This record gives sequence, C-alpha cells and structure tokens, in this order.
Amino acid sequence: MPKDARSDGDARGAKGAKDAKGAKGKGSGGSAKPKDAKRGGVSPLLIGGAVVVALVVAVVVGLRLEGGEQGQDGESPDTASVVDHIDAEQREWGQALARRTADDPMALGSADAPVVLVAYSDFACPYCATWAQETQPELVERYVDSGELRIEWREFPYLGELSQTLSVGAVAAGEQDAFWEYQEAVFDRQDELKSASDPAGLLDEIVEELGLDAEKFQEDLEAERSGIAVGHDFVEGQQIGVSATPAFVINGDPVMGAQPLDVFVRSVDTALATAGE
Repeated sequence: MPKDARSDGDARGAKGAKDAKGAKGKGSGGSAKPKDAKRGGVSPLLIGGAVVVALVVAVVVGLRLEGGEQGQDGESPDTASVVDHIDAEQREWGQALARRTADDPMALGSADAPVVLVAYSDFACPYCATWAQETQPELVERYVDSGELRIEWREFPYLGELSQTLSVGAVAAGEQDAFWEYQEAVFDRQDELKSASDPAGLLDEIVEELGLDAEKFQEDLEAERSGIAVGHDFVEGQQIGVSATPAFVINGDPVMGAQPLDVFVRSVDTALATAGE
C-alpha cells in the first residue's frame, strides 16, 4: 500500500488537450444514468478493497505533506517520493485496471506502453480542465510520444445533468474518432457551457466547429449504449473509491486532484523503474 501517495484536498486543477496525439479508435457509446449502468468488466478492481484504502491514504498523507511535514525517518517529500511505495500486488492491480484496447478512442499512446495512467474526470470540473490543458500535454510530450505511457480517459460525471450530457457527448465524439478534439473544445468553453441558458445549443456549436457529422453525433448522444459506456466508467470509479475529480491511478499508484506536474513525473518515473524500463 502507498505510504506517501499524493492528494490535494482542494483538488488543484488543470486545462485541455492541446498537444494530445496518440492511439485512437472505436469505443462503446448511450444516455442511461451512471447509477443504472451495468457493472460488467470491473471485477479486476476488487482486490479486498486495497485501492480504496490507498485512495484514503492518498488524501490523508497528501495533506500532511502539503502542510510541510517530513516523511518517515526525516525524509523530505521529494526524497520519500523516490522510493516505490506501491507493493507488487497493487502494481498488478493497476495493470488489470488498464483496458489497453488498441482502438480505444478515449486513450492516448500505445496499448503496450509499460505505464498506464487512468484518469477519472468530469467535464464540468474546473480542476479537470486545468489538468487537461496544462499537465496532460506535458505528459504526452515526455512519455506518451515515446511509447512509455498510455493515458486512458474515464468519464466520472458526478456534478449534475450538464456533466452527464457532456460525458455522453464525449462518447459520441469518440464514435467519430474525435474525442480528444472534443475534450479540448469543451474544456476551453467550460465556463460558457456552465453559465449558458442553452448549453445544448452551445454543444451544437462545438460539434459544428469540430467538423463532426451533427446528425450522427445526435444519434450517438441519444443512444442507450453511450450512456451505458459512461455508466460503466462511473461505477468503476466508485468501486475503487473515487468520489471527486480529477482522480488518477498510475500503474496502481493513486494520485488525487490536479497535482503539480512533478508529482505525475515522479509517479511515472517510479512506475517505469519498477517495470524495468
């Protein structure tokens, strides 16, 4: 179990997907609410509640470190983070969490990458926007483009009806191989969408600006399979202890909130070293 996993009680955030380029493909898509979604395919997550405990530890210990406390034996947070605090069982669980579907339109990077970062996000969450626009492009440039890291996106729309609609829209965009362009556009206009009297009309504008087939997008937006796909992600997140966004699991290492870039760099580097890369 992680002894100094990172967290941010205020969940500092990040924005967009501007340099995101990588493996894209087909995904499942509908409009069912997350709580009604099927639970198939999430059994690898159930390892005696280990990751739930890990996420709680991430919150508590992360707040300690943020407050300036030293780690065990007088180590500073930077020194302590060099040590792999994730045990072999949890690393194995992290690998099982990764789907590694070659044609997944909501994933960036090689399906065979040694490290997989699974991101749980809500399109109405400002911290998710900040992470996507500031941290994600850096990780793509440093690790995804070289084949060392894969980013797999999971929808976790817990902030209301707009969140649900935008998540299902993400699946619909993925059906046209345009998820990452959609991610960038929606996060860029997040404030407008949240304050708009007609967010559906603004979403139509985004679809048009992206050059998507508007009729197909609407069909996929209303399709039951799209809601089921979102619900599957949501239930998966709940089962591993996610209750807010953004939340990340990097080869079994939980990182809570839009932490600074160096937190993700340390986690990825440690995972790469553990994987023998």
